[in-house]
Amino acid sequence: MKRHNSVHIAIKAKIALLYRRDFAEMLYSFFTNWIRSAGRDVSTSGLAGSNKNFGFTTLGEILMKKSLLALAVLGAFAAGTAQAQTNVSIGGILQANVKNYKVSSTTRVANNELRVDDDYNSRFWLTGTEDLGGGLSALFYVENRFNTDQRQSTGSGLSTNGATGAGLADGDTFVGLKGGFGQVTFGKHSWMSVQGLTTEFMTGTNGFSAMPTSMTATYSIMNQTGLGNGGGVTAGQPQGGTLVGGFSYLDTTRRINSITYRSPVIAGFSGVVGFSPNSAGPEGTINGTTNYDDGQEYYLQAGYNNGPLALGLAYRNVEAEGRSGFDDQQLRFTGSYKFAGVKVGLIVDRAKRELVANGAVQAGANTFHRTAWSIPVSYAFGNSTILANFTKAGDRSGVADSGAKMYTIGYDYALSKRTNVGVFYSRLDNDTNGAYQPFLANTSFTGSGLQNGETASTFALGVKHTF
Repeated sequence: MKRHNSVHIAIKAKIALLYRRDFAEMLYSFFTNWIRSAGRDVSTSGLAGSNKNFGFTTLGEILMKKSLLALAVLGAFAAGTAQAQTNVSIGGILQANVKNYKVSSTTRVANNELRVDDDYNSRFWLTGTEDLGGGLSALFYVENRFNTDQRQSTGSGLSTNGATGAGLADGDTFVGLKGGFGQVTFGKHSWMSVQGLTTEFMTGTNGFSAMPTSMTATYSIMNQTGLGNGGGVTAGQPQGGTLVGGFSYLDTTRRINSITYRSPVIAGFSGVVGFSPNSAGPEGTINGTTNYDDGQEYYLQAGYNNGPLALGLAYRNVEAEGRSGFDDQQLRFTGSYKFAGVKVGLIVDRAKRELVANGAVQAGANTFHRTAWSIPVSYAFGNSTILANFTKAGDRSGVADSGAKMYTIGYDYALSKRTNVGVFYSRLDNDTNGAYQPFLANTSFTGSGLQNGETASTFALGVKHTF
């Protein structure tokens, strides 16, 4: 019996050496209580030793003893793993809206669509950091997306749109290091596609409103070309642009295969540099039939945010993978100023697109440039925020009447720091040869896609919760 007692004292001593004394007491107490509940005569007087002995005389008791030892080792290992991670957290956003969506057309039958949508793309994320010492930390961010209104298996119909739909780690997802030098991460990152959202989408309580993203100028004008029905380009086009529901976009989503550096903030100034060898698909490989020519994307952003003034300038340059698809260049300015509850903003986007085939730029309707601008205004009082926006897209070069206008107005009320509700209205008017879309139209996110010259009107009731 003394041998069994010495074994348990040895177990406790080993645990105490590996971890704090109080953890060893807790672990040992758990297992002895577990054995006692099974009818065993066990007692302990702490780490100094025990007053009573217990033995194992049957096969079941011997197996129980081995289980006790195995669980003690497993518990010690699990505790060591948990202590190695200094900070892990979970958060997320859930949103849904009820819409009346109407397409106005002179060439086809169009009716009101009553919809329940989640065109924000609800999500939850896991974040973590580990202190590596000397001011250096490791970090990770994993964002998982889903739709509150759809089963993931039925999806949003974005099979040709890379990483925009729902799925595990389908949002921004990266791992890297940060320190006094700034932050370097590897994975999937949002770059140009989100530049402008904080200018037009924020409430007086400094959170995103419950407004559907299809009503924002950033997604429905700035990230698009206005070239409808794919402009004669087939789905699956590489890198330079993205087809969603048959319509051509400049940038809608995370840039995959990417590296991003974020500078430290110094007196309100900050910068971002991004690079991807192929931001919309697998990196190129030699296929034995065509000349291999690697594509790439660069992203540069400079920002200033101090007090009531926020300014940003971003540049994006894309060369199509395999030199077949679209080459894009975009320059976007964003700015806003706050005073007495009022926030006035300005967004200007200049985009140039070139259709490339077999390494050569192709002339025609798919090679053009265009300029768009937006003036968002909001007024915050108490928990309420009134939002309004006017946006205009100019004509594509060489194509008359190929622009659009968009009007948005809404009221958002913060029920708490985490929950918002609101009512919103928007109208997107395309010129005769323009086909701008409420964001992700022609998928389950929004509603029917627009053809040249058509108009979409949306009335929505929204609710958003952040956790």
